[in-house]
Amino acid sequence: MASTDTQPLLIPINEKAEELTLAEEEKATEVTTKVIEKTKAKKPKRSRELKLEAQNAHLAVVLEAAQTVTGILKARGISCAVFGSLASKLYGCTRHPKDVDLLVSQADEALASDPSQDAKPPLTAAQLKTLILDTDPRHFYLKMPRDPTADYRILWYRTSYLGPDCKVDILTPGTLHLPHLKPERVTLMDNIPVVPFSLLLYQKLQGWDDHCQAEEKYKKQKQQQDAADVKRLLGLKLFIDALVRTNSIDDAELFSEEFRLLTKERVKKYCQAFKRSDDWMRLGFETS
Repeated sequence: MASTDTQPLLIPINEKAEELTLAEEEKATEVTTKVIEKTKAKKPKRSRELKLEAQNAHLAVVLEAAQTVTGILKARGISCAVFGSLASKLYGCTRHPKDVDLLVSQADEALASDPSQDAKPPLTAAQLKTLILDTDPRHFYLKMPRDPTADYRILWYRTSYLGPDCKVDILTPGTLHLPHLKPERVTLMDNIPVVPFSLLLYQKLQGWDDHCQAEEKYKKQKQQQDAADVKRLLGLKLFIDALVRTNSIDDAELFSEEFRLLTKERVKKYCQAFKRSDDWMRLGFETS
């Protein structure tokens, strides 16, 4: 009887054909990745109209925040004025502000409820935030800053619970060389108190220089926006012409000697970077 045992069929394996080299594997992976990327649905870009609509909606929140916070302080006899991007917008610049920068100036006697008593010292920025929060907890709340080890909190305004919001930065005289601003130096625009134009311009220039020298990446990235803001302010002919008629940088009420010297050096640095010396020369600055 013939044996039913069969030998397995042996097929020779070509190892070179089965094994891809490292270079081939990398090439195959690269091709696969490109195919996947091409097949992914691209995120649709917002139209110009939708973007403008979103910007206008946020501007309304920022204006509401500024009017609310300044109203709270005014009701307590505390003088304040916005500066930064919101002030730039109110003066006529086109860029939409993202938040509120507020300079709060207090005379020592402003908080004294009884003239016969000793005047209370000015509130700190932290105390001012607490005052605002206690007055209107429905619209104001505090957030942690980027640095979790920081000993301060950031004030935010919201239109409603979980509604649109914006940051409200509270600064007091001495911070960033900001002056104690007398009420008569404040300009009212859209029912919002605003710093003098000269203070706004030179503070914007300081912001540009500070961000140029910053070590943090997120701060350094702001220098281009700051430079553009300075350019826009220099383009506001009505207000620039008013500064030309005065030696604005020598205003001792607004600018300390140190700030004046720093500003003169910053003007030279700005002109070197952007070749816009004519505007600054009209304002009486040396540009080189």
